[in-house]
Amino acid sequence: MKFLFPQFLWALLLLAIPLIIHLFNFRRYKKVVFSNVSMLKEIETQSRKTKQLKKWLILFSRLIALSSLILAFALPYFPSQSSVFSRKLVSIYIDNSQSMLAEGENGQLFENAKNKARQIIKNLPENAEIQIIDNSLSSSSNKIYSTANALRLIDELDIHQKPNDFFGAVKKIQSKYKSDSYGQNFSFLISDFQVQESTYDFTLDSSYNIYACPEFPNLENNLVIDSVWLVKPTIQSQEPIEIMARIHNYGQNNSVSSKLSLKIDGTQRLAKSINIPAGSYKNIPISFVNKQSGRIGGELSITDIPIVFDNTYYFSVLINPSIKVLELGKQSDEFLKIFSKDSIFDFTHSTEEELDYSSLSSFDYIILNQLPKISSGLSNQLKKFVFDGGILSVIPNEKSSMHTPLFNELGVANYQSLANKQISISPSSIQGSFYKGAYKRIPSNLFLPQIQSCYGLNSGPKSDKVLYLKDGSEILSKTDIGSGSVFQFTVPFDSNLNYVASELFVITQLKIAFSRRNTQAIASEINSLNPIYLPDISGIIHLKKGDLDIVTESYKHSSGSRIWLNDELSESGIYSVINSENIATAKLALNYSRKESHQNYLDDESLKNIFADAQFAMNENSLVSVLKSAKDIQNGSQLWKVFILLCLIFLLIEILLLRFLKS
Repeated sequence: MKFLFPQFLWALLLLAIPLIIHLFNFRRYKKVVFSNVSMLKEIETQSRKTKQLKKWLILFSRLIALSSLILAFALPYFPSQSSVFSRKLVSIYIDNSQSMLAEGENGQLFENAKNKARQIIKNLPENAEIQIIDNSLSSSSNKIYSTANALRLIDELDIHQKPNDFFGAVKKIQSKYKSDSYGQNFSFLISDFQVQESTYDFTLDSSYNIYACPEFPNLENNLVIDSVWLVKPTIQSQEPIEIMARIHNYGQNNSVSSKLSLKIDGTQRLAKSINIPAGSYKNIPISFVNKQSGRIGGELSITDIPIVFDNTYYFSVLINPSIKVLELGKQSDEFLKIFSKDSIFDFTHSTEEELDYSSLSSFDYIILNQLPKISSGLSNQLKKFVFDGGILSVIPNEKSSMHTPLFNELGVANYQSLANKQISISPSSIQGSFYKGAYKRIPSNLFLPQIQSCYGLNSGPKSDKVLYLKDGSEILSKTDIGSGSVFQFTVPFDSNLNYVASELFVITQLKIAFSRRNTQAIASEINSLNPIYLPDISGIIHLKKGDLDIVTESYKHSSGSRIWLNDELSESGIYSVINSENIATAKLALNYSRKESHQNYLDDESLKNIFADAQFAMNENSLVSVLKSAKDIQNGSQLWKVFILLCLIFLLIEILLLRFLKS
């Protein structure tokens, strides 16, 4: 028999107290004189024997009851033979996510978790094979450590940017357990067990012993900057930049007031007071003006404690100098009027003979204005332009619409015969999604021009009817191809001047020109596995912030470059994107994940259901219960309940002796 806490055995010295009391009776007797004592001597002799027997029985029962209680506190056990001879994997998962920075009853949750892990390791056998896992799930989590090395690793462990992933940790445990053919597994999961979107896809049998060690935070409120986005997709210098910030209060009891601050390239630009009701969010509009074009780095922050990782949101905005438009073919005054008088557009006209094919990728919007034919070389370049994200409009010639090779390359419908029409555009067509936002309210007397003639066009299922006549004939069709789009007009401009001069034509051209400029991706998550798209950057790409300089994994494609972070960065902020010539070409905003900003946690019942097939134990926030679980690794049959029962039995015997055994 062995003891889990042998230090309690010192309390056996207390057995001397009842022994001394019983051996030395300090009661003083009074002498009483009788005339005839012969009969009393006989009674005294008989009662003294009974009294001595009762005294020794009571002494014995008290000593057994007290010693049983002391032994129960020492937690005796018999080591099991199976635990002696089978290999055991001891796995310790320490949640080092941002939410563990919260305070609990005994201080910071992360430090408490590390202390628990240290105590577990110190109470393991000297030859224990220990696996340490944190949220990074790095290659080090597949290694086996001795107790000394495991303690050193825990001392070096720090907060990681990834959200908690104890499901991923359990899969790591399962993989190590199976690959190295262990006989038993003892896993300690130390976490706040925040609810995450990921689902578990593992099954554990009874050879797994899972000990859940929850850490409970003391949180009433948590104010979070959830996200930030641009209100308008295209931004110019000297014009107001409008952004929207979503501020969320995850508390359920009180509204929270705070100060929202905005910095642009390190300079304070705005500060405003906000108040967010409990359990809700507000979208806060923010507007500022920047004089220069190019990339700017912004920082939105609020004041809120004790959880601070979600108090700051970094973003990077590209202020475009212009949208480049190319009219290729016939020169029309209508396009010149629309695009040349607004500084947001950089308008160019060219014929096919004058065109430099290599310059096509620099344009955002290309108009094929009544080209009678298109060469195969131009056709290939236009296809590449569209697939890389460009916007292409095709306007047919009244005499000829032979663009078959290009349309076959792009996979769009060919023009059919030209038909004379005397039909107006259908009012319902401008109520579609393409014109959304073009009118605050569609006027009831809006002039919709009458079409004199148009080509037939049988668009496929991948195309959308943008404009159509009252008889259903298409006037404008849109087909998304690759990252770009192709707009096909069926109306020859020469014979439909009333349409070309209408307000609807101007609005349509502006909507097409802006259609490439979708809302910018102004920020990325620091632990995202998805690629981040950047402009075309030459050579090796590296990210720099202060003294930190990280070379990234990158890949060039036709429309730019893309990089992967691959857990190289652990600090949020604005990073400069540096090319091989050490020139900053862009800015990249990286933020911590907001997945741990909420206050939803897995309860005992949920954890029991997850590990229903394994040997599961819930260790509440108590170090004693954790240490007991650590000793279970080398313990077999637990005997403390037996000794508690013995204590109660002999206390009952003492009571019966005192009540029924007469002296």
